[in-house]
Amino acid sequence: MPLRRPHRLLLAALGTVAIGVAVAVPATAAPEPAPVTVGDDAAAALVPAVTEALGPALAGTWLAGDRLMVGTWDAGTAPLITALGATPVVRDEPRRDPVAVLSALAARTATGMPAGLDSYGVDPRTEQVVLSVVDGPGADALAARLTGGLDPSAVRVERVAAPAHRQAAVGGGDTITDGTRRCTAGFAASDGSSDWLITAGHCTRNSSSWYAVDGSTIGSEVETAGGGVDVGAIAVGPGSVSPTVSGIRVAGSRPAPVGSSVCLYGSTSGRSCGTIQRTDMTVNFEGQSQSGLTSVAACAQEGDSGAPYITSSGQAQGVHTGAGGDGNCTSYFTPIRTATGALGLTLRTG
Repeated sequence: MPLRRPHRLLLAALGTVAIGVAVAVPATAAPEPAPVTVGDDAAAALVPAVTEALGPALAGTWLAGDRLMVGTWDAGTAPLITALGATPVVRDEPRRDPVAVLSALAARTATGMPAGLDSYGVDPRTEQVVLSVVDGPGADALAARLTGGLDPSAVRVERVAAPAHRQAAVGGGDTITDGTRRCTAGFAASDGSSDWLITAGHCTRNSSSWYAVDGSTIGSEVETAGGGVDVGAIAVGPGSVSPTVSGIRVAGSRPAPVGSSVCLYGSTSGRSCGTIQRTDMTVNFEGQSQSGLTSVAACAQEGDSGAPYITSSGQAQGVHTGAGGDGNCTSYFTPIRTATGALGLTLRTG
């Protein structure tokens, strides 16, 4: 950082002659520049540029207050991160590989998710894989079995009070129902010629006609994604589904970074907001593994399955699939770009 040059002072002698005297002034460092502050949307827009610029040196991105934090394994990239408008976090500990841990865990659970395993995914704040197990007598043994032989610096075990579960529910008083279960309408989408309503795949699977609360038919043709992606869609009449979420117009689908605020709008919970905790999570739903999910510190209840997650500026984030933890206050969604890709649809914006 440039140093201030010593000031040259002119001292007046006690007489008629002014004498120039060079006075050495202690050098002081220029003040550190104020941290660059960004909002949720600006941070989301900045993440791709940071990711491309850092390449393999990148060690996590997350939002802290109004600053986009960028972890790096290479201290030499810190000025670049600052120049891009983010705040560098240089990791001075030995480099670790969370991707290798994720691969190992996926292999160890390939034949089935063991009872007591809640989820696992990367925490970008620490660049560690967090393995969550349900609190109970066998929690320690399960964690030891799943993490045995893995780099201990790259994995962290946490306990949760209750396992994750999906949240389609039986009963009336719902947003959408097929007559035996109720779920929540998600986002409006299109296949280029017809309109569709996206919801959760475990809602549309083995169903046909769907109805609104007043009994009117929403649609009688459904599609359910394959490949373990928990989304489905209901064919609807032209213009019958608005590209809005509780009055918020859907403006796009830019992914929000970890730490951003997002809100779920469920038929049971109503508006439930929280911060994004982790992305690319693998979650155990009653023995069924589902990968690629995003976790949010927001509460959800039965009947919220299929609910949309959206930012205050109208960026669609995903479709609710289930929740777990204490009070069902760790929620999970399928990212909207994953959802539309699996269904062959395009998100409608307004």
